[in-house]
Amino acid sequence: MAAKIIRKEGKKLIIEITIDLEDSMLDSEEAIQAVVNEAGTLATEEALKQFDTNGEAIEIEGNQWRSKGQEENFTKRRMAKFSVRGMFITTTDAERPSAL
Repeated sequence: MAAKIIRKEGKKLIIEITIDLEDSMLDSEEAIQAVVNEAGTLATEEALKQFDTNGEAIEIEGNQWRSKGQEENFTKRRMAKFSVRGMFITTTDAERPSAL
């Protein structure tokens, strides 16, 4: 069971999934759900990358936001625990960092 990114064409992402069908329907459904979740995680990672900045300040509603750099966070969902790398930004007016 696996999901992998085959290629990216502009804003389209081509993901290939391989599913091992099991002897029981319940086990097959669980295998399908796991690999579809894995594909969704890959797609989400790629979608988040388009919002990363290259270190320049961002202005939102008159406030200057600056990058704190790439940070790795772990997120646990029902079916899996996965790592998400993202650009975290802060402003002097913010009470706490926001993630893009």
